[in-house]
Amino acid sequence: MPLDPIHACMAPPDRLTPIYSVHTEDPAKTAAIDEFVIQLAERIDHLQDAESEGDMDRLVELAESLTRDAENVGYADFIRVAQTALDAARDGKVDEAHEALVKLTDLSHRIRLGHRGSL
Repeated sequence: MPLDPIHACMAPPDRLTPIYSVHTEDPAKTAAIDEFVIQLAERIDHLQDAESEGDMDRLVELAESLTRDAENVGYADFIRVAQTALDAARDGKVDEAHEALVKLTDLSHRIRLGHRGSL
């Protein structure tokens, strides 16, 4: 049900809404989630570096690894956007890859908001 106008303006913008792993309550995944989230900002930086250098092969390699790891720890929205970046890089679609990286940057921040102690 949509929010009424008064409550809609009080809702946090999407960029401030934390994202949680679907495995948050699974103790067997805790260490993998922690490692993924703690390394996420640096991994996004590496993707951005590859993109700014025009190194699509490196971007594909990094996006494949990031997508695989995100699947392992259960971040569905992130996986979809990472796959978009991967597909765009494979196809040499520079603008689409860039747009996906911008979205990944936002999603990574929201993932870090949802993870204890990683900001």
